[in-house]
Amino acid sequence: MTIQSRISTRNATRVKGRIASPTSGKVALLGKGMNWLHRVSPALAGNAVEHLFFTPSRLPAPSRYEFLYEEAEGYTQLRVGRQTIPVYSWGFGPTILMVHGWSGAGIQFGAFVGPLVKAGYRVVTFDAPGHGRAQGLRTDLFEMSEAVYRVAHSFGPLKAVVAHSIGSLALARAMVDGVQAEDIFLLAPPRDLASVVEGFGRTLGLSPELIAGHRGRMEQRFGESVWQQFSFDTLAPELPGRALIFVDRDDEQIPVGQSETVFGGWPNAQIFRTRGLGHYRLLWHPQVIERVYDRLSGVE
Repeated sequence: MTIQSRISTRNATRVKGRIASPTSGKVALLGKGMNWLHRVSPALAGNAVEHLFFTPSRLPAPSRYEFLYEEAEGYTQLRVGRQTIPVYSWGFGPTILMVHGWSGAGIQFGAFVGPLVKAGYRVVTFDAPGHGRAQGLRTDLFEMSEAVYRVAHSFGPLKAVVAHSIGSLALARAMVDGVQAEDIFLLAPPRDLASVVEGFGRTLGLSPELIAGHRGRMEQRFGESVWQQFSFDTLAPELPGRALIFVDRDDEQIPVGQSETVFGGWPNAQIFRTRGLGHYRLLWHPQVIERVYDRLSGVE
């Protein structure tokens, strides 16, 4: 199958334009406000940071994929903790599960649906708690991982899983807990939860003291092992299946070095490097979709 042009090298070509930096005037102002509050009341500032960290944004669904909701062959709801999440499927055949990242939604993988269904696969997406059309306002990686586990066991066995960004950590945890797939595709995976926390603080411009306090709160909430439970350094050697990791040089959300480290620590992994796609264009660019198809069909 050819989706636009064939790929002749391991590096995708540059796409014109750059993804705007997530750091905006409002974000910087918010960070300054939290730093000031920390000097006045560390407890209140800690509460504010904790609330913000565990509250994903519900971004509008990409309008170009909204028609897919109406064309889904399957729709159901699953309980994850106290919340209900929607699950959609298209096509019939070996199942490919899609796992979105933080503040994302399953419909972000809309560009994969047509080509993979046409190739004879069933594509399954879901919205994790607090995301997309799912219930809930706040969530965490444990709950997202549970969502992956529940969907995988409801729609398995899985031929493959495609995960984006922080969703890769949720998938890794679910795989250690029993989810299996022949092929794993990770789009811009972070190295670990600790790196996510550091990136969160860096984006807001939070003081080291405030971030340290947030880390302490997380350990009180989840236990000191939380960092190992969501770390590819720890999890990768235990993960079954073969992996293909997509890394874009111009990703401004997840530093390239983190995704490179994930590749280096996974015994049965390969890497596909791109330029100019940033963090989100990996979700729809034809070169990425074709590379996924080629791996699934045995074309290397």
